[in-house]
Amino acid sequence: MNSGRLLNVVALSLLLMAGRGRLFCQAAPVLNHNLVVLDPAHGGPDSGARLSEHLLEKDVTLALANRIRAALSPAGITVGATRDTDTFDLLPDTQRAEAANRSHAVACLVLHATNNGTGVHLYVSQLEAVGAVDYTYAEQSGAHSSYVPTPWEKAQATSISQSLRLASDLGSSLTTSGIPLVEARASVRPIDNLQCPAVAVEIAPLVADGKSTSVADAAYQQRVADAIARALMFWRNHADAPPARGASATPEDWLNALPAHPRAAAGAAPKKTAPKPAATPPDSGGTP
Repeated sequence: MNSGRLLNVVALSLLLMAGRGRLFCQAAPVLNHNLVVLDPAHGGPDSGARLSEHLLEKDVTLALANRIRAALSPAGITVGATRDTDTFDLLPDTQRAEAANRSHAVACLVLHATNNGTGVHLYVSQLEAVGAVDYTYAEQSGAHSSYVPTPWEKAQATSISQSLRLASDLGSSLTTSGIPLVEARASVRPIDNLQCPAVAVEIAPLVADGKSTSVADAAYQQRVADAIARALMFWRNHADAPPARGASATPEDWLNALPAHPRAAAGAAPKKTAPKPAATPPDSGGTP
């Protein structure tokens, strides 16, 4: 199923839910390892940041999403996008999150662009991690798990551990590709409402050797998209792996505990960097 059909199916489900409350959600069941959801931030009347006289954030995020989709397709990974064009019939943040939650994707990426800083900035929700219902164990053991409601504004809390591991995989691949990296915790909308492993990915200009490459540069966008795609291909094979017993969910611990990225087999292991103070987190609420 292509991304457009997937979004149409999800949108239909949302229409059937019209009028129902969205105060609670339930911990997500088994992930679909062949599905990734991309949320190119902004769109339509919401242009996002004005990056230059003729460059809007909404156009950069959509272009990057299309490149990531194309890079994932040969690996058999379906990409569901919250928008495929610069439509003015835009889903609000709450419905974008609901669409992603209903898909049970192995990864959800919220895409942003900025002129601040350099390279790629990765953000994981600031929510404190909490345990999730183990549906797989319940099914195998014959046990019946009771309904466990999760407040809508804290839906991501049950996926924080996985999101930190996903951010580590993304960071390793970007670093191996020579792209500067910043990792931090920030609740970029609608990330707190997502029940899948979720990371906000913000592309900034590439500054190297005294030269600055724009976020609109096609070759630079492709380099970032390819690094993200490689990380997602690797991620889907160990997304369900539980953390080591007694391990804490700090970014530093996750970065040090993860297996080496597959590209490291061809050379030196990628450098694992602890999170640094981030640039200002992206504003997902509208044009500055």
